[in-house]
Amino acid sequence: MYQRKWIDILVVGDQIKIPLGDLGTFTATVQKFKDDSLLFLFDDYITKLPMNENGSNKGGYEKSDLKKWIENDLFKMFPKELREHMIDITIPTVGEICGWKDSCVKECVEPDNNEQLLLMKWRSNRIAYYKDEWGWLRNSVKNEFSSSLFAFVDYDGYISFSTALSSRGVRPEFWLVR
Repeated sequence: MYQRKWIDILVVGDQIKIPLGDLGTFTATVQKFKDDSLLFLFDDYITKLPMNENGSNKGGYEKSDLKKWIENDLFKMFPKELREHMIDITIPTVGEICGWKDSCVKECVEPDNNEQLLLMKWRSNRIAYYKDEWGWLRNSVKNEFSSSLFAFVDYDGYISFSTALSSRGVRPEFWLVR
């Protein structure tokens, strides 16, 4: 007889607690379903780090020091039962958090083609905390505007920009396959 796993009964808005070693224990909320997978987003920033030690946005998030840290160091901090189901771990995009209604953001930021997550339509859900820090998004600023800036979510849940060398909050998102 089939026994349901805990991951099979989760719905959008449900939270799980995740211990991450020395970083502490944090909650993450189910944001959406796709096929047989669930997208989780941490409710708060888990630490603060620069996007790139060299201060550049060259190569975007895909070539960043932060991505390397997330995929190597942070991934290993997750409990084994989650790592076994994890198919992707990253940080959110402008589209997922704020959408693309702001014309300045459309003009300045590299697009991501993601729709705003349902729970992020409420500004209060876009705001996260870590020692009053604001947090990174995956999108870099277009090179014609700057070769060092990335987008981040500021204290009131809107998009702003910061140099890659600045330390900002890290709010991972990850997919778990059922």
